Amino acid sequence: MNLNAIFRKKEDVVTRSIAGETILIPIRDNLADMQGIYTLNPVAEYIWQQLDGKQNLENIASGVSASFEAAPPETGEDMVEFINQLLTREIIEEVR
Repeated sequence: MNLNAIFRKKEDVVTRSIAGETILIPIRDNLADMQGIYTLNPVAEYIWQQLDGKQNLENIASGVSASFEAAPPETGEDMVEFINQLLTREIIEEVR
């Protein structure tokens, strides 16, 4: 995956904070897709918040490394895996 790629959240995803956890709920055809619910850990929550359609993945990975004191190579690999999961579930889209 190209780290210059920019992604944004799709409008049919609801984000909720419940009992200190952030949950993503895709809404399809006016119904919640309960099979596609994601509970985010703090790093995934940070990444999710940064997917604003303006920042590229390289900048987001740098922010993760700085905020969570993680090694950049590990951060990048984990982030790409998370982004791929969101793409597969059609929760985000690439900005072109």
